[in-house]
Amino acid sequence: MKLVLIEDSEIIRRQMVRLLADVSGLSVIGQADNEESALTLIRSTMPDVVLVDIGLAEGSGMKVLERARQIGFGGKLFVLSNRDPDFYEMLCARHGADAFYDKAHGLDRLVADLQSTADALKAQRGGQGA
Repeated sequence: MKLVLIEDSEIIRRQMVRLLADVSGLSVIGQADNEESALTLIRSTMPDVVLVDIGLAEGSGMKVLERARQIGFGGKLFVLSNRDPDFYEMLCARHGADAFYDKAHGLDRLVADLQSTADALKAQRGGQGA
């Protein structure tokens, strides 16, 4: 399963890449820290999953969600943020997100959901690498 990571903090990107290494069948194929780079990367790689933060160096994760769907991205859009989940989870869903994860308390659920997604894609593709 191919994943693109959109996060403005280089430190958090490195931590996430280490954390995601535990997901069997997952490859982080690209990273970006701003809206335009994110959309260019999504268009050029067409990953299975995009993991995006709401706050970016330039632009907005919300716009990445919306614009990714506008350009025809049909994969999963997962949001990882430290913003208030009670408010942002529904807002992100309205902008095209499939799931919202809290950076402080949702990493275990994120990893579990990514593993489930990778397993489902592998089964769908006939047991070949996800």
